[in-house]
Amino acid sequence: MVPRTSPHAPGRLAQLLIRSSLIALFLLLSPDSTGGTGFAQPPASPGARGSAESLTQDFVALNAQYQLARSAKRSELLGSLLTLATTRQAHLSALIENDPGVVLRVALPAGVRASLPAEVRDAVEEEVVVEGELEILHEDRTDGSRYLHFLYAYGARFSLHFAADSPMHLQTGDRVRVWGVRVDQALALQSGSTSVQALAAALPNTFGAQKTLVILVNFQDKQIQPYTVASAQGVLTMASDFDLETSYGQTWLTGVVDLTQAADVRGWYTIALSSTVCDYNALASQAKSAASAAGVNLSTYTRYVYAFPSNACTWWGLGTVGGNPSQAWINGSFQLKVLGHEMGHGFGLYHSRALDCGTTTLGTSCTTIEYGNPLDIMGNPSSGHFNAFQKERLGWLNYGASPPITTVQADGTYWLDPYESLGSNPKALKILKSTDPSTAKKTWYYVEYRRALGFDSFLSSNSNVLNGMVIHTGSESSGNSSNLLDMTPETSSWSDPALLVGDNFYDPDAGVTIAPLWADSTKAGVTVTFAGQACVPANPTAALSPSQSKGVQAGTTVTYTVSVTNNDNAGCAASSFNLKATAPTGWTAIFATPAATIQPGTSASTTLQVSSSASATDGFYNFGVTATNGANTTYTGSTSATYVIVSSLNVTVSTNKSSYTRIQTVSITANASANGSPVANASVTFTITKQGGAKVTGTATTGTSGSAVFKYRLKRSDPKGVYQVRADANLNNAMAGSAGTSFTVQ
Repeated sequence: MVPRTSPHAPGRLAQLLIRSSLIALFLLLSPDSTGGTGFAQPPASPGARGSAESLTQDFVALNAQYQLARSAKRSELLGSLLTLATTRQAHLSALIENDPGVVLRVALPAGVRASLPAEVRDAVEEEVVVEGELEILHEDRTDGSRYLHFLYAYGARFSLHFAADSPMHLQTGDRVRVWGVRVDQALALQSGSTSVQALAAALPNTFGAQKTLVILVNFQDKQIQPYTVASAQGVLTMASDFDLETSYGQTWLTGVVDLTQAADVRGWYTIALSSTVCDYNALASQAKSAASAAGVNLSTYTRYVYAFPSNACTWWGLGTVGGNPSQAWINGSFQLKVLGHEMGHGFGLYHSRALDCGTTTLGTSCTTIEYGNPLDIMGNPSSGHFNAFQKERLGWLNYGASPPITTVQADGTYWLDPYESLGSNPKALKILKSTDPSTAKKTWYYVEYRRALGFDSFLSSNSNVLNGMVIHTGSESSGNSSNLLDMTPETSSWSDPALLVGDNFYDPDAGVTIAPLWADSTKAGVTVTFAGQACVPANPTAALSPSQSKGVQAGTTVTYTVSVTNNDNAGCAASSFNLKATAPTGWTAIFATPAATIQPGTSASTTLQVSSSASATDGFYNFGVTATNGANTTYTGSTSATYVIVSSLNVTVSTNKSSYTRIQTVSITANASANGSPVANASVTFTITKQGGAKVTGTATTGTSGSAVFKYRLKRSDPKGVYQVRADANLNNAMAGSAGTSFTVQ
């Protein structure tokens, strides 16, 4: 029995409550704390931080009063606590877009949130781990631009806001797991590297015919048509020709209805949206609805473009970074410059920038110019081939049957074909610049020989570019790392970035010299020399595949592939790497080969068999693998993967309506999940038992959302009455689940 406490002399329970609240408040607001989220936060603006902290202090103090109050007083305090929680939530919601670091700093720890009354808890932010599909959008403006990040999960769309660097190695459609603080439909996250884990990459779509639909729309208050359908078709033809040329004949735009056209153009449609509003989601939804109502089958396209008269949006173009289908919005003038740029984003590209180091080509005080590359349409020309780093990312260079890039690893003179021309000769050189010792990600020099051909014909009067080599850098760590280098830093212009024939560029850190020897209309020669390189060791890279197993029963042996890459530079000898696995207690993890000798810059693989304990419960279990350099044990690389145990599937089934008339179509959706996450590739058998006992069956397979759909069109002869529906799901013949529902035929 708990002893009664005096209002003037708190008893042991009251003291503990006060003490725990004060400790939580101290941890929450201490300048050196992590805010209860495990994130070290950058300093916030004094005004925003002061207001957020003040509201949080008041809220935690009021909660402490509520916890200590007797039942009669609690009722009065509950209303005040809920009002303050709502006010604080509105403040954090307004703050999260521009200053997510403050939101992370003042976020209530999970333990404090759990102590709140249930009526208040929903109005308080929450530490969450969420899995879903990523969407990345980019707004292109004349003055400034920005990336927007969203996560589709659990049937909702969450906006993502990063306190530090956003993830530049991912694309729209990637499946990810994120850690952060949820405020309404927004998540505050620390950084792309620490708060986002890639689970599965979206399938690439950068080759062949790109089935494209362009929907022209205008607004209720602005029913103008600033250009004709024929004019838009002409720009699309140029965009298709651009992609065909820059991909060396491997990629182009096409329609579905008319295969001779570069895209299917539909409209103009007037939609129920005002030009004074900038709501690109509503615009896309209404544009698609209008096209669908006009008989367009939207599902046959892999790329959508929405074009409209100038409205309240301050950007010229908006596009998804990747995506299948990808989407692009063109605001106002419909030109190749913006269409080709946004379609480049749709292929998965970030910007082609320039690196400004003042009076030197490289230095310690450099800035990036976002649209600084004047030779590449992902920079700021009206046209211009994607640079070699960008084309390599698309697979248009150095992949399969694509023209090659020569990776230079030894002294010599190397030949290049004109960058724009067809053929199987090398189109660029790739030279190692540096290796990050922590991540082992490499940064490369890319050397190109540009000519005034095709969409690069604007270079016809540029004697610098035509008589030299254009050099960029790009890093494996980020798609947003394409930087043009200024090889004539003594001038203030960026129209003369090339390294001229007869000159040379020396990087003392990489120990490499690049010297163009000659350049004519058909070929160019470049000499590359390396100084005697000292051995520079680096952490190896370890990787596990798959990153997450399919759901299996406890005790099952799952085989993973372990790969190790030796990231030491070329001055080092081969090294032996020892492998070690860390699995939960009672599990076994056995390598086929626990050690491997690997040359610098190369990789080796082996298998790892992981068996769970037969008594392990359903859930997601992480295990790790570490690769250690046997000659220098300070250099290690680690990775992890997930082993999923599922004993049964959770299944729900529903119909799109509760009652139907004959001839109507019944749409039945089954959802399969395990451990709270959707289950893909489960086979589902649907059984409809009609009034009277006759049965109809159908099968489907769940997609990445865990859903499978079966449709049945009722016949005129079907009896009236209640129909029973059963969905039986099965995954790998190892686990199953079922659910039922019913509907009425009137």
